[in-house]
Amino acid sequence: MTCPTCQQNIQTTVEYEIGLFTWLMVGGVCLFGCAIPLVWLGCCFIPLCIKDLKDAKHTCPNCNTHLGTYKRAK
Repeated sequence: MTCPTCQQNIQTTVEYEIGLFTWLMVGGVCLFGCAIPLVWLGCCFIPLCIKDLKDAKHTCPNCNTHLGTYKRAK
């Protein structure tokens, strides 16, 4: 894409951040796992480690302008 700030043709830099969808998955694992003792071992926090469940923040690698965030849940 072309950065609207520096006008360079770029491929965005992506940073993954914990968002609403990630916390919903933590809650879902916790709710469904209540019958299984694995929840007490911390398995409900596994979604915090999976980047496909996090929001993706796109920035320009040249000028570090925030170009947008893809939120998994709105």
